[in-house]
Amino acid sequence: MLLLIDKKIKIYFYLILFLLFSTLYNMNLALYFNSKFKVINIENQNDNFKIYKLNYLLNNNIFNIDKKFLSYKFKNNPILKSYEIKKIYPDTIRIQLVKSNPIAKIIQNQNTLYLGDNGKIFESTLENYQIPEIVGNIDLEFINKIIKIINNSSFKLNKIKVIKIYPSNRFDLVFNNKDIIKFPHYVDQKFIENAFIFYKNKNYYGNTIDLRLKNKVITKNE
Repeated sequence: MLLLIDKKIKIYFYLILFLLFSTLYNMNLALYFNSKFKVINIENQNDNFKIYKLNYLLNNNIFNIDKKFLSYKFKNNPILKSYEIKKIYPDTIRIQLVKSNPIAKIIQNQNTLYLGDNGKIFESTLENYQIPEIVGNIDLEFINKIIKIINNSSFKLNKIKVIKIYPSNRFDLVFNNKDIIKFPHYVDQKFIENAFIFYKNKNYYGNTIDLRLKNKVITKNE
């Protein structure tokens, strides 16, 4: 009976030792991983775009950094066209950010906003006079539709001074040389290309081409 009790005591003793050493080992292992895989570098692949707001990631364990959370932050930044986030083990976060290029400007309440080639509107201190100004009814979906049609045509955005949009979802193009084309409600790729051909031929009187009436072209001075 005494031998059995001694045997049980030894088993409990060895079990306690095992748990003690296992705990110490696990604690040391955890400390090792926390120190070895601590973020000490945040590499910005685009020096023109500051990412100082990500400094809070420093000294955090790289395994605990949620890339989905970072993606959400970048996705909702209207000035960004694209981004890429990489974990470079053991201690580096590499961020590749691509800024949106302004393709048009919108002036509201004396503030200049920019429409980027990502289809979003953002604020910037940039002064770019080689892009058209959008005036009138500001409907972002319709504006992006117009810009897409123009970009896919022979017209060049840098030759356009103003894109004037009306509440009826019709638009005019005012060019740098003060020429004007008035478009109807419905404009597709074929229509705008035909308008370009007529405009470039210059076989008309005046500085304004009015295409609002179906199957008619009216030219005049304005």
